[in-house]
Amino acid sequence: MLKKQNGMTAMGWILLLIFIIIIAIPSMKIIPMYINSLKITNSLNNLASDLIAQGKNSTPENIKKNLLERFEVKKISGITANEIIVTRTDIAFTVRVQHQYKERILNYRDYTLNVDESVDIPIIHNTTF
Repeated sequence: MLKKQNGMTAMGWILLLIFIIIIAIPSMKIIPMYINSLKITNSLNNLASDLIAQGKNSTPENIKKNLLERFEVKKISGITANEIIVTRTDIAFTVRVQHQYKERILNYRDYTLNVDESVDIPIIHNTTF
């Protein structure tokens, strides 16, 4: 009587292991870039809500400084003050962060993630009666 083969052979395990490694190595380099992108978006949204809650008027320099401090606390590296653009309109400040992450996956392959996030922060006019 023929014996039925059960399970995977050694060659099957080796091929599965190679496939997992091929997927895992690039993922370990790409996923942190996406996490930092989410941290940037979260920091911008928190900045807007915190400044609105404080109820005091800010300057573009203070907004930029506050945002850089938030990036430092959240361990987002590589973003400089030049990549943060604060523009003022009549009703709001527009805070925009433009940053490019670039990671070498293989010797000849680079992966680039462009982050371009913005948020509007209303200008609070202090009026006293």
